[in-house]
Amino acid sequence: MDSLEIRGIDDVGLPMPIGLPEEVAEPFVEHVVTKAAALRTQAMALAGPDVVVGGNPWVRLKFMVDIMAASILPQTEQTVAEFSAEADIQCRAGCSFCCHQNVDATIPEAILVALQLGNEADPRRAAVLAAADAFRDLDDDARIMTGKPCPLLVDHHCSVYQARPINCRSFMSPDATNCRESMRRIEAGEVEAGQAPLPIEVYVVLRFLCGGEQAAIRGICRDLGLQSDIVEMTQTVAAIIRDPNLIARWAAGEHVFAAR
Repeated sequence: MDSLEIRGIDDVGLPMPIGLPEEVAEPFVEHVVTKAAALRTQAMALAGPDVVVGGNPWVRLKFMVDIMAASILPQTEQTVAEFSAEADIQCRAGCSFCCHQNVDATIPEAILVALQLGNEADPRRAAVLAAADAFRDLDDDARIMTGKPCPLLVDHHCSVYQARPINCRSFMSPDATNCRESMRRIEAGEVEAGQAPLPIEVYVVLRFLCGGEQAAIRGICRDLGLQSDIVEMTQTVAAIIRDPNLIARWAAGEHVFAAR
């Protein structure tokens, strides 16, 4: 592969977060696309012959894990830090009102989370499996209405914080009080079926900015001949717990995970 080739993201696209008007996103599009393309190009410039299509699955897996740790997630943290420096962010450690919903993630992100649960004695594994069964047939709204937290939330703290998906890293609010009241109403049964709880204010522009890092991951997967779909985190981690061989099969180029 030509390491100097600028690899765009037209083949994976750039998702528009719910609640973000196109006219608001428009000033940021060029920046986000350029960032995603640069991350993708830099990663593939490092890909050796054992990593490209048809290479050793375990070498390809290690490559993806290393790229996530060394490049993609640090860039996400930089994006969040730069935005947070100019915005009123009320999210704090122990504030977990947002951790009650489906989480869209790339497959490598879900794998990173699953790798944190490799010990068969880890009680979080059973919690993930139970949550996956309970939420399997629920759409996003119905999932929130259960009032049940993410199975990886322990004492109101994310137990996989360093490996958490990009969508978790970029989900920030200027109004923690409203988040708290919305969740209280759900847990108290004050919200009827089909009725929306109090709207939670979220910085959708930040979510769009971090969509660049997510697009870069999908693009790298495409370049390596790997399934590049967006998946639901809990369902995907549960699938890996039930069958760890799914990771090797994915790294070998099979489409083995349910796409969102």
